[in-house]
Amino acid sequence: MPKITSVRRFRTGVALPMLLLLTAARTTVAPLPETLIGVSTDTAIGETFTVHKGDVVLRAKIFETEVVTIDAPISVSIAKFKDELVSGAALEPVLAPKKTEQLTGADGRLYCGENQRTRSKFGELWVGDWFSKYEPQVRFCFVDSDGDNKLDKVFLAGAKDPADQGARTIEPTPYSLKTLQPDLEGGVIELRVEKFKPETNQVLFRLHLSRNGQDIPFSYIMTIEDGRLRQTYPDLRTNPAKAPYPAYFNNVLGAGLGIMSVNANKAEAEVKVTRPFPQQLFKPITIQYQTIYIYY
Repeated sequence: MPKITSVRRFRTGVALPMLLLLTAARTTVAPLPETLIGVSTDTAIGETFTVHKGDVVLRAKIFETEVVTIDAPISVSIAKFKDELVSGAALEPVLAPKKTEQLTGADGRLYCGENQRTRSKFGELWVGDWFSKYEPQVRFCFVDSDGDNKLDKVFLAGAKDPADQGARTIEPTPYSLKTLQPDLEGGVIELRVEKFKPETNQVLFRLHLSRNGQDIPFSYIMTIEDGRLRQTYPDLRTNPAKAPYPAYFNNVLGAGLGIMSVNANKAEAEVKVTRPFPQQLFKPITIQYQTIYIYY
């Protein structure tokens, strides 16, 4: 299972694909993915059991991979932006692609403060992003360059002007780091029986992500497998016409599920879990579409 030391190893591999659509000459960062850890349901691994619509087959709890707070106040300023952080303030762990490391001259563990708007929403609408020296939002990102649990550099994420991109040295500031902390929103991932299709004797399973008891829609979940990014989509559907029962899904976010038999007319199936969800970094991705009107 991934230890926290694995997070740094995956920094570029996780961050870079998430940032491919951003301009390469900008100091971009991405939030460190959360961690999911499989938890037991009411049935033992390898034991066949009967399921109906709405039943949970697999479950995992969501954890914050890292929680960081500073142990002393920090005051920083770059260009026209500044930030004042009190002792105990929380920072967000982030990942950065190699291009950001090159532009800032900083390498190490990265933790960022809150976003700051660089212009009004009205200005952003009319001026856009092309002629600004900054992204619509910037944030101060602090660096632990040598892994001694002290922040020793800072740079401005979202700066496009080379004059504002380089990391500045700051007075070493200690911080506290906790790993694998429970998600304050009670995040859970479940594979549930969604519905049966009597005319074809199919069963549909669906991955659900919920926080505070409310389902959160997503397009797919991104994880890391053998050092590569993997996309897992929410719906799993059997097809007995091509793959007769028993049928198997051998990699559902790393878990394994066998569908031994289905009686769609009775809306029930016999299934067994061959492997639970493993501990792993994950990130839900929602694909958004935007309509751009061009007048001529």
